[in-house]
Amino acid sequence: MGLTAVRILWLVRVFTLTTQELVGLSVSPRITAECDKPVTLQCKVSPSPTGLSIKHMEWSHDKTSLCSVNSEGNISYNRSTYSGFRCEYKEGQLSLVFHRVQPENGNSGPYMCKLQSNMGALHLYTPLELEECAGMVQGLLTSEGPACTFNSVHPDGDVHWFHGSHNLSDGPAKHNTTKRVGEGGWLTIHSNLQWESSDVPFNCSLKSSKSGRYIANTLIHKSASAHGASRSLPNGVRSHGPLRIFLCISVLLAVTLK
Repeated sequence: MGLTAVRILWLVRVFTLTTQELVGLSVSPRITAECDKPVTLQCKVSPSPTGLSIKHMEWSHDKTSLCSVNSEGNISYNRSTYSGFRCEYKEGQLSLVFHRVQPENGNSGPYMCKLQSNMGALHLYTPLELEECAGMVQGLLTSEGPACTFNSVHPDGDVHWFHGSHNLSDGPAKHNTTKRVGEGGWLTIHSNLQWESSDVPFNCSLKSSKSGRYIANTLIHKSASAHGASRSLPNGVRSHGPLRIFLCISVLLAVTLK
């Protein structure tokens, strides 16, 4: 009786190991999403052995299902989470496509792909993070002094005020900064400086709390109203004004940081 039990256990173990060797799962490695651009997470059965029957594939996040595929290849979504993404399925590959990664998507744990088949169950994770972002920047001159607003910011940051080559943020100048978290986890950061009008423009710059570098800025002149068009800088960061203004700001910051 004891010998029979040993043989049965041995057969079960070999079958399980053989199954794991036959079917595998591969997913996208760690992904850093660019600002305002779509990103795709891939999950693929690899290799796909003869006789494999996929019963269920699923992308989930924080133990909550996002989308799944049944044995017929039909995609279904979790209605409570279906927003800002879509799923695509073809021949053992389930793709999770974000139209635009938001802070709440990319900074709350990895995404899990799960496979259930006639040859066993597997799951793997893909970490997703969002690079530093700063959207539209507005700068204007009020009766109390210059003010600026940074929209669609990620991650958090600190506003530094410059007047010429002088950093006013560390001095006696009074400035007030407020922060508000909006839809999707995006930050809106507003700052105003109490300073008399000057012929020398003010530079309002946003310093990332993650990297410690300046990710957005705007110049505010004596006759300033809200600035207009923006242009993209490396890593999706945006700033306002023509190229010569940006170069001037860069020189001033370099002098200040020395």
